[in-house]
Amino acid sequence: MTPIPSNDAKWPEYGIEHVTCCPVCSVQERSLLHQGLEDRIFFSAPGRWNMYRCGGCGCAYLDPRPTLETIGLAYTRYYTHTTAKPNSSEDLTGLRGFRKKLANGYRNWRYGTQYQPASIFGVLAAFLIPGARHSIDIAFRFLPRTHSRSKVLDVGFGSGEFLSYARDAGWTAVGVDIDPEVLKNGRSKGFLVRHGGIEAYADEKESFDLITISHVIEHLHDPVNTLSQAYTLLKPGGILWLATPNIDSYGHARYGRHWRGLEPPRHLVVFNPKALRKLLSDLGFQQIRLISQASATRFLFAASERIKKGIDPYDERHHVPSWRAWLAVLATIGRLDKSEIINLTCMKPETP
Repeated sequence: MTPIPSNDAKWPEYGIEHVTCCPVCSVQERSLLHQGLEDRIFFSAPGRWNMYRCGGCGCAYLDPRPTLETIGLAYTRYYTHTTAKPNSSEDLTGLRGFRKKLANGYRNWRYGTQYQPASIFGVLAAFLIPGARHSIDIAFRFLPRTHSRSKVLDVGFGSGEFLSYARDAGWTAVGVDIDPEVLKNGRSKGFLVRHGGIEAYADEKESFDLITISHVIEHLHDPVNTLSQAYTLLKPGGILWLATPNIDSYGHARYGRHWRGLEPPRHLVVFNPKALRKLLSDLGFQQIRLISQASATRFLFAASERIKKGIDPYDERHHVPSWRAWLAVLATIGRLDKSEIINLTCMKPETP
């Protein structure tokens, strides 16, 4: 087991800014939610941080927080977990190979990919095992079937895994990210990507059929502006896919300051579904729909349990009981507003 190291270093004084009102709704009324939070995920960010709950919308946010110019100090040991593509070269013998064929069969049928090896029986298996089907759909972000001119923008594309899926499904897939190394990796895979935030595509108004922002808005100093820009860049009838931690989740209620979804100081704002729905509606989005993700519940509960015990959250050698996570999965079947992750889709209206 890897013990969590102590943190006595401080964030540079010149790199701190105060937040006078909620970054989501601009209300000044608030209450202290957590005091003296530390980076107990990647152990790269010095300092201790206070998080407040907004008295208006109920979202949580850091104050003070790192400035835009210094926030990179929090990412020196940050990494994006990469997963092998479904058609990657690997051992395809035995049960592993059989499962791969079934999964590829469903991917090809549902998303128009051409992964091999594949079995058409994967379609039947996917509907008999809804959990496995749902995991594939989450990875593909429920991409609609497309024609050759459909275009998707992934904001904060990280490893490029989703861009690969989208391209394999027939989409024109582009991305944007602030990390130079991420940009280098994306370009090496043949993707058209730009440096910066979503504003890097300001010259492509109403150009995108789909924009995905997965686990990004919680890192942003001005998440409202990014969502507003997404609305501008979408075509009428275009879809926004969004994923972000939920401060109102059962996991946060259970683990409090030890909850994996807090991740200070990289997570500057932690939303709740009601506030996010209202914000998106105020920006003009319609047909806002929450989507469950049981696998995220299991992961976040396990990681939070390790943090609570003073252990590296990624140290899988330390077994943690899973029954609490499964109870939370069952409880959120009828209460998606209590899920660990807010996964949602919404649409820009066809006509103003």
